Amino acid sequence: MSIIRTQDLVYEYVIRDETGAVEEKNRALRSVNLSVKAGDFVAVVGRNGSGKSTLAKHFNALLVPTEGTVWIEAMDTRDETHLWDIRAAAGMVFQNPDNQIVATIVEEDVGFGPENIGVPTEEIWERVGRCLSEVGMSAYAQASPGRLSGGQKQRVAIAGVLAMKPKCIVLDESTAMLDPQGRREVLKTIRELNQAEHITVLLITHYMEETVFADRVIVMKRGEIMMDDVPHAVFARAEELEALGLTLPKTARLAQALRRRGLDLPEGLLTGEELAEAVIALYRGKETKA
Repeated sequence: MSIIRTQDLVYEYVIRDETGAVEEKNRALRSVNLSVKAGDFVAVVGRNGSGKSTLAKHFNALLVPTEGTVWIEAMDTRDETHLWDIRAAAGMVFQNPDNQIVATIVEEDVGFGPENIGVPTEEIWERVGRCLSEVGMSAYAQASPGRLSGGQKQRVAIAGVLAMKPKCIVLDESTAMLDPQGRREVLKTIRELNQAEHITVLLITHYMEETVFADRVIVMKRGEIMMDDVPHAVFARAEELEALGLTLPKTARLAQALRRRGLDLPEGLLTGEELAEAVIALYRGKETKA
């Protein structure tokens, strides 16, 4: 069953003059048709201006279509009577954590969402402790968010969404302010939640390495979906990705460089383990022939 579905989705940013008259329209999404099954891990990539963040905001009803329809768990995002149900189903983690941190103490901020939806107090504190642990912020439970680094704030924001136990988490460039180690830790947590609890994940990112473990990778350009396939298939189309201004993940780039030097390696190698196995298999094959 689809937890998210769009049909002929069009969105236009409208610029008005001081009298309120329409001065300019910028079409950010162009007839986007998309279906995401419950439990999927989907990564959406594209250069700045591709429409990926605009698309993400439709999944939490922060934006509603200019044309077409978006459904979250069969609820039309334009139906205001379902607004809070939609936002409870699809939790949003923004690029700037200051946009969603509301309390003066970290643990109170993480517990804010569950408290608002009536979760019993004992369970709230259990969720707060578990979610802070999952994002590596247990030591800062009593800290003021204002004293945290940008990356630490982002982890608190992610913990706050996780504490709501949404069926879907939409991460809009939410690891952009983290260092590489922080990104790995947060993505590991998200993957574990996806696999263990079957939470649907939509990861909007410009870090290509973050897409390697997704079930699907969607590539966007100028508001349109250009590719939608499993990671190995998408990254096997290296020349097309480069034409779209995107680079391959590091391991895929290394494999590509080795192929150019004459190694007969298969396309679509994405992880260090896959590359190592392919190189070992290649040399074992040579030894057998010898």
